[in-house]
Amino acid sequence: MLVIHVTIESLPVQHEGEVLGLFGNWFGSRDQRSSDEPAPAQTDARATSEQPPISHALVLPDRNFLDWYYAAEPYSQHFERVAVVRSPAGNDLNRYRNVTAVEAPSVWLKDSALNHIRRVYRSVVRVDVIKASSPAQLARILQDRIDYNDRYGERFGDGHIDDRFVLGWPSDAQPARIERPFGADTGAGRLNEGVDIYTPAGTTVRTPIDGTIVLIGQDHSVLDYGSYIQIGTFHNGVHYLITLTHLNHITGKAGQIVQAGDPIALADGQNVRMVVQSPGRGLPGFILPHIIDPTDLIYWNTMRLRPIDDGLRLRRRPGTGHDIITHVNATDDLETLEMHGRTLAKVGRQNQWINVRAPNGRTGYAAAWFLEAIAPELIDRAQITGVNLDLNHRLGKPSPARLGGLDWVRLAYNVSFDPTTGTYGNTDLQKTYARYRPYLEAYARAGYRVILVLTHQTYGEGAGFNWNAMDSGLWSILAMHYVEMVREIARQYAGQNIIHAYQIWNEQDAPPNAHASVTMPPGDYAFLLGESIRAIRAVDPQVQIITGGHVGGPAAGSAYARATLRAMPPGIVPDGIAVHPYGRGASPGLPYAPFGHIDDEIESYRDLLPDKPLWITEWGVLDLPQEPADRIARYAADMVRHVRSHHPGDVAAMVWFAWAHSMHNGYGLVDINNQPCQPLYDQFLNL
Repeated sequence: MLVIHVTIESLPVQHEGEVLGLFGNWFGSRDQRSSDEPAPAQTDARATSEQPPISHALVLPDRNFLDWYYAAEPYSQHFERVAVVRSPAGNDLNRYRNVTAVEAPSVWLKDSALNHIRRVYRSVVRVDVIKASSPAQLARILQDRIDYNDRYGERFGDGHIDDRFVLGWPSDAQPARIERPFGADTGAGRLNEGVDIYTPAGTTVRTPIDGTIVLIGQDHSVLDYGSYIQIGTFHNGVHYLITLTHLNHITGKAGQIVQAGDPIALADGQNVRMVVQSPGRGLPGFILPHIIDPTDLIYWNTMRLRPIDDGLRLRRRPGTGHDIITHVNATDDLETLEMHGRTLAKVGRQNQWINVRAPNGRTGYAAAWFLEAIAPELIDRAQITGVNLDLNHRLGKPSPARLGGLDWVRLAYNVSFDPTTGTYGNTDLQKTYARYRPYLEAYARAGYRVILVLTHQTYGEGAGFNWNAMDSGLWSILAMHYVEMVREIARQYAGQNIIHAYQIWNEQDAPPNAHASVTMPPGDYAFLLGESIRAIRAVDPQVQIITGGHVGGPAAGSAYARATLRAMPPGIVPDGIAVHPYGRGASPGLPYAPFGHIDDEIESYRDLLPDKPLWITEWGVLDLPQEPADRIARYAADMVRHVRSHHPGDVAAMVWFAWAHSMHNGYGLVDINNQPCQPLYDQFLNL
């Protein structure tokens, strides 16, 4: 039980000792810092290993603009990504995190750049004021900054820089949103003293500020915070205490200094609540003292908005009755022109509108219920795209140089077929190794992760088995020989950093007489899979081992996978479940997604191994070789972006089938003449 240090007025029902109450002590201590000591510079919530993109505008006077522009040109060329803006009039500076404002006569309201910006452009974080009455004076000031490589003239310390206090976004969950805003009814007879942030179980939670960990604790009072962490900081002499609730696996300890963006915990499955307190500035009516609204303090430099479908209209004013300015599509990234916290409280909500800027530069209002907030830096770093190859196909082994920005390659390891004789039933592993290894090594050394599929073509094909007359006894006999072969294959490649994952069998849950796979009952497959895992890990404990790709969909397929896992030996678990969700997409319907939404597939399998990612080892468009490549490109791009934004960390790979037309019945990235199918080829290689 926590001890109250502050008297709480109007506390309904509860006794003081039942309520989170460490706030008074910390606010009084100031962490032994002088009141004049500046707070650490605020940083973006993702700036852990590298600085976020700089969002910086240099605002010049309109009168004699070219003279001012030429005076500033060396500065804008010396420092990266400086947007030169002609006058504040008619330009929305809310787009920029930092604004360097040239304060010349008759440019700003009452000739005060700081007051003007703080009044009109509330999103701006840093205001850097340069008092210059002429272009020549500006040139001298900026040259001094260039000489010292000092973008904002911070070495002077003369008060020309004003930074407002901001909170970085603390959740890695995508899409991002505020589920319950500040002041909303919590359903427990009290107002929300913070903002509740969308954070599914296991989401990485990050520190929203630079500061010091004040307390890590447990709360089971009326607040029901569960495991929580509190971080304190000072900014311009003002104390702030930030509480993050409903956490697991909290790192750090009291007294530790942290930086904004540091991973600090995982979410426990309830939405994380971010509570902000500051003495002397609190609002009445809350169960805790010193509460302030964090909504307008939230600033997320790299946040973008994406439509959930194509053809979203931007209108001149909020409401469906106003003129249409332009249209945007699901692949477009939009900038919000509103306070970031308010934007995050609006996205996905009916009857809300957000002022945005489209990629073509047009601005207008978009219906918030058709928008999602995403972090491109999180989504784009997810290395999941790949392609299926085939060494036995004339087009199926492209040079690594042709694979562009893909991350994975997947190949079936066909031992049975001997290309020198055109016969099946080969068991010479050394000969197969000599044939495959040069290609696999080339892909691996070029940075592509290799999935090697061990199927009935590895062992079984040409070995005298009648697939239509198999029983458990025959499957056991096959498994004995198959597992020995699998062990030797893994031994051959062990320790070379060539194979990233072995996949055991292919489409084992397919209907009987399937075209490209051999079906087996889940109990027999469980035995084959479990023994294969034992054999591989005995010779290569580092490599990943995943199931064959399930094709049965959310119902039958997940039931098969569940039955398999239940039948496996104790302590033997694959590193992931694989699926082949043909006929599913981000936008269900004909012709490419007649079976439904990809979310249904992912969610039905994800809970079977909740601590391991799902592997989409085949997907694409089948039996439609004449479809226009631009339509296939849109389907593929929407699918990848949807999975990245809605299931970050849940999917390890998305491997397109296939590289080339005529590799079975898949729509290839290249045609039968080995020419790129544009724009699919370029777009997919750069997703």
